[in-house]
Amino acid sequence: MLYSLFLITLFSLLLLLNLSWIALFLLAKRKNYKKDFQPNISVLLPAHNEERVIADTIKSLLASDYNGKIEVIVINDGSTDNTEGVVKEMQKKDKRIRLFRTNHVGKSRALNFGATKARYDYLFFLDADSVVEKQTIKEIVKPLQDERVAASSGQVRVKMTVNPLTWFQDFEYILSSGWRYLCSLIDSVSVLPGFFATKKRVFFEVGGFSPDTLTEDFDITLSFKKKGHKAAVNPKAVMYTTCPSSLKQLARQRMRWGRGNIQVIRKHKDMLFSKNHKILGYYVLPTHIFWYVFSLLYLPSVFYWMFSDYYKYFFSTGSYFSAEARLFLLKWFCSYGMFDLMYKVFSGIYSLTPLLAITIVNYIATIFYNVLLFARMGRLKLLHLLAYLFIFPYYLFIISIQFFTVIYEFTNFFMKRKTENKWTK
Repeated sequence: MLYSLFLITLFSLLLLLNLSWIALFLLAKRKNYKKDFQPNISVLLPAHNEERVIADTIKSLLASDYNGKIEVIVINDGSTDNTEGVVKEMQKKDKRIRLFRTNHVGKSRALNFGATKARYDYLFFLDADSVVEKQTIKEIVKPLQDERVAASSGQVRVKMTVNPLTWFQDFEYILSSGWRYLCSLIDSVSVLPGFFATKKRVFFEVGGFSPDTLTEDFDITLSFKKKGHKAAVNPKAVMYTTCPSSLKQLARQRMRWGRGNIQVIRKHKDMLFSKNHKILGYYVLPTHIFWYVFSLLYLPSVFYWMFSDYYKYFFSTGSYFSAEARLFLLKWFCSYGMFDLMYKVFSGIYSLTPLLAITIVNYIATIFYNVLLFARMGRLKLLHLLAYLFIFPYYLFIISIQFFTVIYEFTNFFMKRKTENKWTK
């Protein structure tokens, strides 16, 4: 009874979040940037051992449909491969490319150094393993014509390959880009993820990137907000990034992101439930925290639910790998399980308990929100549908990483271990 009540409470909170996203999507006023605005811009690419990908990144930038002047500043931060050689060869063919060196000082310091070398008043930060669409720079600077807007970002996508892990990540990236877009509609963007444009004077006003957290993009966005500036997201600005291709790489990436997010929230804890920051302080930042609390509560619960049922119906009877046992596991790890559950509830095979009711309503709300989101962000592919079919084990893996990240980071906090943002490639 207590266990069911606990799950009902947890899923009710999740439902409130889902409903709030749907409401924002349907009710928040869209922002249109009609005026043509194409100022001269300096693109900053921090690079550490990027010889295999940096040429494609630079080519995509220089092929942009953009009337303003563009310079591409590459900051080679202690690469031990041929990154510098690749860039030098490209420099011979295009003088818009500039190359500087730093001695493995870390991404934040490398970008700060590069910003001091920028010739133009607008900066565009991009990872060296990412490519942009032709219209991206033109679209990403549009919100900056508003004096109140300090920085703007766009939609982050994954370079999908034959590796199914990239399909799951692209699906997830669309959802996270959609969340940032919704926050932009209510002037409460909290994260500008790795690729964003800003005004150089505002960048230096906040002191540039700080190296004391692992997620410098989250950190600087909140720094902009503390100075009274706004941030925006234009989903027409699209970037494709290289994502982890193995579970080990993915775990390392998400551990880094998770630790960085916790560090930033701790650093800017004065913004939480602050009247000065309104929706950001009362809704957006608490939502960030919710996902980490959710992982701590949900992970043990879902494993208990799954394994207790498996033990009760199959293990205890000796039918470990029977057809029924395999079907049971398939229903847990595939979206078919939820549709089968709904069918059996609606047809009267299962009784509708409060726990089943909140689970089903949550699932329907999630599907509705995803449909709205893909309709706005666009480009739904068959691979996304395949990923969604088996999304649960992927999310279970991500939540597991979050679970251990919370424990690890709070251990670091109490042990007073210092963190510095350095490359790990």
